[in-house]
Amino acid sequence: MRNHNQISKEPSIKVGIILPQDDMSQVDIALSDCDYFEIETLEKIFPSCKNKSDLSIVRNDNTLILKELECHSKNITIKPIISSKNTFVTLKNITAGRGFHWQKKIDVKYWGKLHFRLWEDKLIAINEVRLEDYLKCVATSEMSQECPKEFLIAQTIVARSWILANAEQKHKSLNFDVCNDDCCQRYQGFNNCTPKSIEAADNSYGKVLTFNNEICDTRYSKSCGGITENFENVWENKSIPYLKSIKDCNDHGENYCNPNYFKDISISNYIGSVDEDSEYYRWQFEVDTSYVVQHLKLKYNIEVEIIIDLQILKAGPSGRVYQLNVIYRDKANKDKSIIINSEYKIRDLLSRSFLYSSAFTIIKDKEKYTLYGKGWGHGVGLCQIGALGMSFLNKNFLEILNHYFPKTEVKKIYSS
Repeated sequence: MRNHNQISKEPSIKVGIILPQDDMSQVDIALSDCDYFEIETLEKIFPSCKNKSDLSIVRNDNTLILKELECHSKNITIKPIISSKNTFVTLKNITAGRGFHWQKKIDVKYWGKLHFRLWEDKLIAINEVRLEDYLKCVATSEMSQECPKEFLIAQTIVARSWILANAEQKHKSLNFDVCNDDCCQRYQGFNNCTPKSIEAADNSYGKVLTFNNEICDTRYSKSCGGITENFENVWENKSIPYLKSIKDCNDHGENYCNPNYFKDISISNYIGSVDEDSEYYRWQFEVDTSYVVQHLKLKYNIEVEIIIDLQILKAGPSGRVYQLNVIYRDKANKDKSIIINSEYKIRDLLSRSFLYSSAFTIIKDKEKYTLYGKGWGHGVGLCQIGALGMSFLNKNFLEILNHYFPKTEVKKIYSS
């Protein structure tokens, strides 16, 4: 974690937009105004785009080709000459929701620079952008612009804190800070940037959550299901005081993320634009054991004939399972077992589109396994739908943050 005194001015960040696993061979690009951009390669600078507003970058073996400018290079950067809110680059057919049940392709508009690179012969794209411009787009990519002001401010402070804490560094090898998706934080350019999200970023400019003078590693997920989870039951085995399990409820024991808080409100108006309108508080799911068999072969190199049983060994206070025993019969007709020791890996194992959460119980009926679950996501830290419920009860952003991250303090670490 970073000490908050290490950051005295607004930084720029690098966001991965096209990742190696997207396996894109071509990206189509539209410039808001071709006169406002220049293009740099390792070999040459193009001071203008030759009246070309629509461009395509194609991966061809060990090089990238910018067809309209007859340019070949391993590195291509499109950068604005004039910095303006009306100067942007649109990338088409960008993946949103990688590996999740809501995965889709969308066209996305970006401020700042766009870097196109080859990484092990794969095309990647990186958006280099001012942190505060990035944050103007995160809260309303994660949730809807219809969310109350206090929720959007809380979400923005959490997003700023998480990225500046720089704890996970998932994409360090690819030379960018975060990706554009649920793996890190949702960032759909300024497609979802609205006056309300700009106001939330401006009102919280430079503010982060701190604990013992360090910027907090502020995790969050869509719905905790009523109780949040301990950090150590989802990630590395260490206790973080402000990421401990809490009951996500009011003084009467009513859960903030319970649909009863939205009796006259459609939840679909408030969740993210790429999310499905679904029941995240409580859900039911039938396990496809043929997929589990395939997954064990692919990920664990185990040849399985049939699944005999699924047994929960360890679960956290929220009910999230982090140790699952899979008993199976192998091709030699021998009964064996494998223990899956990860909340993430369990969700990956049990659903081809990634299970909503690992907070479930199992009912077995012959060879059928039905999961009765709650929540969506890892459940650590802020519960987005719970925070939404709190904001509908007129709780302010400080009350929301103190509820989900106890013992923390909001501090302003840089000014405009």
